[in-house]
Amino acid sequence: MNTATNTTTSKGIKWGPFTLRIPFIHLNLRAGEFFQGMVISGATAFAAVPIAMGLGLTFEEGVALSFIAGTLIGAGPIFFGEPMAPGWVTPAVPIVIAAFAAKGQFNGVYDPEIFKFMAAMCIEFTLLLFIMGITGWGKKLIEIIPNGLKAGIILGAALAAFYQVFVTDLDKLMVQPVSMILAISLCVITTFSEPFKRLALKNNFFRVIGSLGLLPGFVLAALVAFLLNEVTFDIEWGFRIPDVVSLFNRTSPLAIGFPSFDMYVEALPLVIIGYTLLFGDLITGTEVLNDAQTQRPDEPLDVNLDRSHLSVAMRNFLGLLVNPFFPTQGALWTGVHVVVAERWKKGPKEMPSIFDGLGSYYLMGIPFLYVTLPFITLMKPLMQMALTLTLILTGFACAYVAMAIPKKNSEMASALLIAVFITFFSAWIGLIIGILLSLFVVGTDKDKV
Repeated sequence: MNTATNTTTSKGIKWGPFTLRIPFIHLNLRAGEFFQGMVISGATAFAAVPIAMGLGLTFEEGVALSFIAGTLIGAGPIFFGEPMAPGWVTPAVPIVIAAFAAKGQFNGVYDPEIFKFMAAMCIEFTLLLFIMGITGWGKKLIEIIPNGLKAGIILGAALAAFYQVFVTDLDKLMVQPVSMILAISLCVITTFSEPFKRLALKNNFFRVIGSLGLLPGFVLAALVAFLLNEVTFDIEWGFRIPDVVSLFNRTSPLAIGFPSFDMYVEALPLVIIGYTLLFGDLITGTEVLNDAQTQRPDEPLDVNLDRSHLSVAMRNFLGLLVNPFFPTQGALWTGVHVVVAERWKKGPKEMPSIFDGLGSYYLMGIPFLYVTLPFITLMKPLMQMALTLTLILTGFACAYVAMAIPKKNSEMASALLIAVFITFFSAWIGLIIGILLSLFVVGTDKDKV
């Protein structure tokens, strides 16, 4: 195999449309990205645990769930050769939580029907991604969706996220009121504040703080929580293999049975919403890479959205067999993707290959965070804070994007109404109302802009 030229196709082992890059052979360890990835992944890796416990799983099963999801996410650049930093389809998370909460199933009580429904979502998502990846119809489907409906779906994710934090989980927020408010404030400022961005342009310290996403706010808030006795730590030492067997027995369709037909029908609008959000991530990731590519002609990137569809489909399918948990298998972790791409843009001396940066950020695919008891027990009292920050930042980001999509007043009003129906009623009602508004209020004529 020719590895003399540093391109994304000459380093690695081809299998089908994918490329496997073996850590430390095809991927070089970058210390900066590795330690950033360890800390930032550590701050967010267990945000799924409070969701899992809300669906009736134990803390140990929640850790196993995060272990499965995190390992598959890290496989994106390493086993499938995707030049993007993968993550959850995060905007879909609050919508899915809201769907379970509306049925009274997000109450900490285990019910196998919950995970049969989750399996229905994962099965349909896998099939949809596979069909779109094989046929290349993904872009056509997204183009068919009217602007008002598209904006309404994304704005619905924002409303659902804010409602989850400030209404449904208000009692959990008030357990750590000072540190939670501090964490939310700092993370919103460092991520979205225009004055802070201007300050970061002039000052390297603030530029570095901004590049670390939610980490600085999370760490400072955790310290304040400890000093104010809002959290207490009970650190355990040693290692423990995540309880994957128990997780499999209580959630896998191979153990509890497959969904009923009614569940597939009920899950379909959530899957369509998830796919719409995923496609938006794919477009964002591609644009970031296209911009960076102009500075790095020495490493031509093989960006292929059809392959990206198949990669996410396969990761989703593998997760489904052990633990169906929609929507934790997505295409983009935007903050990490931008940070790695910016470093890669600086040249081969700074980062020889973008896959070195991605592989290092995902800890070379070695999920040791999930087996290390000191880390797990350190994070345990902070997991709700991690979930809260994930939802808040998702809400802000979705609101930003949603507000920019409509081109007409009728689209803006329709988007708001669609978002309300998706958040407070159901995904089916939201989509049906959205289609009716698009036909009879917005109209089908295209703006020539």
